[in-house]
Amino acid sequence: MAIIEESFGYKEMWFAIKGADIDRILSCCPELKPVREAGWKEASAERMEMQKSRVMLSGPYDGWVFLIGNALWDFTEVDALVDVMGRIGEQAQEVCYFASHRVSDGYAFAKAVQNKMVRLYSYADGELFGCMGERSDAEKNLSLHYAEKEEDLFEEGFDLIDEEDVLKIAGEWSINPQMLPGREEARTVLADRIYEKLPM
Repeated sequence: MAIIEESFGYKEMWFAIKGADIDRILSCCPELKPVREAGWKEASAERMEMQKSRVMLSGPYDGWVFLIGNALWDFTEVDALVDVMGRIGEQAQEVCYFASHRVSDGYAFAKAVQNKMVRLYSYADGELFGCMGERSDAEKNLSLHYAEKEEDLFEEGFDLIDEEDVLKIAGEWSINPQMLPGREEARTVLADRIYEKLPM
C-alpha cells in the first residue's frame, strides 16, 4: 500500500467519524454522490482543484474515517451541520467536525457521541454562529477558554480561536490530520456534493 505524503487541516473543513465505514457514511448523506476510488494523493489534488463540488472520504485510521473538503457543510450553517451530524451519528459511535479558514477568520469544532451533541463552537469574523454544550475536556486540557456569548468575544480572560487550536482539539478528540503523513493509506473515495434540494 502507498504511504500518505500530504496532510490537511488548514483552510479546510472535515469530519472525523468513528464506528462507521465509508459506505455507511455515504448511505446517510444523499447529498454526497460517490464518484470513484482513488489514491490519497490523487484524491487530495482533485478535491483542492474542485473545492466547490468534490470531497474525499478516507480511512479508517485508528478507527476514524475522514470526510474532507470545502464543499462540505459550512460552519456558519449551524442547523444544517447539526442535522448532518445527527444523520451520520445514527450510524456511528462518534462524529466530530472541524473547520479552519484564516483568510475569513473562521473556525469551528463540534462533537457528537452516541448521536448526542456534546459540544459545538463556531466563530467567524467577530461573530459567534453557534455555541452548544459545556466546555470540553479537550479545551480544558489545552487551557482554552472561549467566550460563550458574542458580547464577550473580545473581553479580557477569553481566548480567540485560531487554526492551531482547531488542530489541537482534533488531536484530543480524534486524530490531528497533520500527523497522518507516513501512515499507510486506507481506502479513499471521491464524492460530489449535490446542492439542489433533495426529496424528503
